Amino acid sequence: MDAGASGDAVVQGTSSDAAVSRESAARLGYIDDPYIRHFVKRPQRRAPLINRGTHSRFDGVQRILRQFVAQVNSPSDSDCRRGQIVNLGAGMDTSYFLLKRLDMLPRRFFEVDFAEITARKAATICRAPQLKTLLPDDIKVAAGGAELHSAGYSLVAGDLREFATQVAPRLVELGFDVGEPTLFLSECVLIYLEPRHSDKVLDWITANVRYAGILTYEQILPDDRFGRMMIENLRARGLELRGLHAYPTLQSTSQRFLDRGWHSAVAVDLATYHEELVSEAERARLARIEFLDEWEEFRLLAQHYAFTFAFTKQSPVFDAMSIERV
Repeated sequence: MDAGASGDAVVQGTSSDAAVSRESAARLGYIDDPYIRHFVKRPQRRAPLINRGTHSRFDGVQRILRQFVAQVNSPSDSDCRRGQIVNLGAGMDTSYFLLKRLDMLPRRFFEVDFAEITARKAATICRAPQLKTLLPDDIKVAAGGAELHSAGYSLVAGDLREFATQVAPRLVELGFDVGEPTLFLSECVLIYLEPRHSDKVLDWITANVRYAGILTYEQILPDDRFGRMMIENLRARGLELRGLHAYPTLQSTSQRFLDRGWHSAVAVDLATYHEELVSEAERARLARIEFLDEWEEFRLLAQHYAFTFAFTKQSPVFDAMSIERV
């Protein structure tokens, strides 16, 4: 295995780590996700501060997804109905199934990841009746088992470094409509790409999608003591946050969108999200699940992760959305 392939394999492993953390939070009652257990072979109980961080991450992502679907399905917005969600580097994410359970799906839902990841995900979905029964009736297994295709949901194999030349054309082939309002989701994905590659993803979206929004969740602040330790720990596992120094702060993570002419971009770190946007009642509920006495450590950790929500132009859909809306 060459260095590039070896590095890809290590990055792919982060999807399993995220799934383990999510399963831990779900099993203990931090989050409501009955589907993630299917994607975790060896469950582990994460530390309380990791479970608390997983809750805030999950809460923020689901907040934006639900806002988007509520807006595109609004009867008052007859010109922009239904929409699309594209999950970039989806890993073992269960958002499609969570939205399906609530009858809150957009017209189309796409998930993109390396073929090794999508093949494993497709096999898991097809083996688990709880998941398979939530798929559209017209679902078909494709690409030797690495993809799932239907009019409403598609799991697509692809390398985001080749987004404009390979991934985007495949999405269009499978029904992606550049004229529909589209929400892109990227959780700890673009930051693993060289900026020249992640910037090309955003440039394609800017140039081709009429109404686009994106929610990213990524690491920030590489230059303080904790940030340097975070980078060293990841590097010891063979992981490089290749985009971190290009967009190291809350301001720079939002400015990368504004510099492309996007209408709005707002970034908030996970510590602020937890303290100001998770309700007091919800935080009290979490405290009853598990006692967290590492508050300073949690806050320090959470300050080094951030949501950024941005959209390209004014529209009834995205104007009504905000990561900061309770």
